[in-house]
Amino acid sequence: MTPKHTGIWAQTLVEALRKRGISDQVIVGNTGISLRALEGDEPKIGFDDLALLFERAEEVTGDNLLGFHHAKGLDYRRGGLITYTGVSSPTVRTCLHNLARYQRISGDAIELSTTNLDDHGLIEWHFKVPRSVVRRQYVEFGGTAVVDIIRRLTNRRVTPQKVEFRHFRKTNLKPISRFFSCTVEYGSDENRITLKQADLDLPLRSADNQLYKLLRKFSEEALDTLCPEKPSIVIALEERVAANPGKSQDDAAKELGMSTRTLSRRLTEAGTTYFGVVEAYREAMAKSMLAGTDMQFTEVAYVLGYADASTFSTAFKRWMGKTPSQYRGTAASR
Repeated sequence: MTPKHTGIWAQTLVEALRKRGISDQVIVGNTGISLRALEGDEPKIGFDDLALLFERAEEVTGDNLLGFHHAKGLDYRRGGLITYTGVSSPTVRTCLHNLARYQRISGDAIELSTTNLDDHGLIEWHFKVPRSVVRRQYVEFGGTAVVDIIRRLTNRRVTPQKVEFRHFRKTNLKPISRFFSCTVEYGSDENRITLKQADLDLPLRSADNQLYKLLRKFSEEALDTLCPEKPSIVIALEERVAANPGKSQDDAAKELGMSTRTLSRRLTEAGTTYFGVVEAYREAMAKSMLAGTDMQFTEVAYVLGYADASTFSTAFKRWMGKTPSQYRGTAASR
């Protein structure tokens, strides 16, 4: 089942594109996305379509920073119960903890973690979808929105200590760096924002203790109605493969606490194989590294667990019908 997510931010994106005179037909293109899914007060959309819509918006506007730009000045009130619970919280710290706790109400595609917030100032997020789902614009949208809203709610130019994104980017780096006013790393192991402890205790101008108590009650009730969602075997395996794409199936099974036969059976039930998961990961990462970095082909091959550049090149041509060099040349011309 495709993970779902709130369609509110896709809805605001479509509205913004329409204001720029871009027709629905152009917005959708050949993506197969139905904009009807975004109608109403509580739209839900498959995360694959949500991410694709943001990537499509980049294409039709020619704006390489589409997600970043759309996030600034966002009307957070459109987020409904979750965001109202967050912004009525007393401090930045409680706001972020509440957003992480109640995120599941809006969908099952994103896992927002504040486990390391109190000790290390970390807020981390990742998506329970295959790595082949390109989500660069939406990731930058989310990271920018968090910091922008914190600044507006505290009336302070809160500056993170560090911002990390899992995707790669090699163009238009300065606008993002200027906005965050800190080190921004790409190709990290996780999407992550590190905040200063002093900033976590800043009071929110929108804090309302009585409203906060009431909204927390509503949010807890909404959370109780959800069935717990366990990560699929494919997503769990992808996390292991990401750490070492050359890992054997036997080693991956041990890390997952099961036999190789059990892992194989569960993957078959999920409609895939160990080789299929590894290949999908390698293909997605190869395209990202070739288009988003200046890494040598030998370096890409090494990172993806190939013995040499020749073996990597053969695999890449099988996936894409073109060599890594040809693919990079095409990506550079966009």
